[in-house]
Amino acid sequence: MFKRLFGRGSRGAMPRDTDADWEEIGRSNPYYGVLTDPRFKTENLNDKVRADFFATGEGDIRWASELLTRRYPDFSPASALDFGCGVGRLTRALAAATGDAFGVDISEAMLAEARRSALPGTAFGCELPDRTFDWIVSIIVFQHIPPERGYLLLRALMERLAPGGFVTLQFALYRDPRHSSVPGGRIVMDGDFTMVSNVAALRELAKGEMVMFDYDLTVIAAILFAAGVTDLELSHTDHGGFHGAFIHGRKAA
Repeated sequence: MFKRLFGRGSRGAMPRDTDADWEEIGRSNPYYGVLTDPRFKTENLNDKVRADFFATGEGDIRWASELLTRRYPDFSPASALDFGCGVGRLTRALAAATGDAFGVDISEAMLAEARRSALPGTAFGCELPDRTFDWIVSIIVFQHIPPERGYLLLRALMERLAPGGFVTLQFALYRDPRHSSVPGGRIVMDGDFTMVSNVAALRELAKGEMVMFDYDLTVIAAILFAAGVTDLELSHTDHGGFHGAFIHGRKAA
């Protein structure tokens, strides 16, 4: 479904072919494309660096698990969906936590790398599986997807969340004025939000560039509420002036 509904066949009106960007990144710099730390550039990779890379995923999933356990003492998911899995940074940790983790990504090159280091309990594909999961996770992913696609994908993900299931999601929401020239977002200045329309700049970027897109929290909440995910906790994120939120929550049983 990922490619059928949101891939090459539906890009006609899109200002940016982000799928092609991520396929290029997946071929040239798959680990750095997931975490933009120079250590993870292809020319610097070795077994120790790869181990450090996957350890960051273990830390992120441990943090999310602890947060959800504090809020929901019965938190004990038996399956997980990692949306925008890349090379499997989180998928591996989710498999260790649940025993059944599926990673989905638009980049075939990323998926090929993920499969090369796959652990028991993991599976990968470019389509959203036709099944439900107890925990749906997506971290530092939606910010690289144009919102008009991202909202549709979020709805599709919520259709795969089991009753009583949990979500850990992260979205970019706005940026400081110093980032006003960066395509794809909106800025806040003196407390007022100003839309930034940089369609031309998006089209002019070289292939393989990472683009940041900001989302509307009202639309996100409406999608989650409609899916029965009405018990939510938000926490602020700030990545160098790009502001957003982690959303943790649970679907009604």
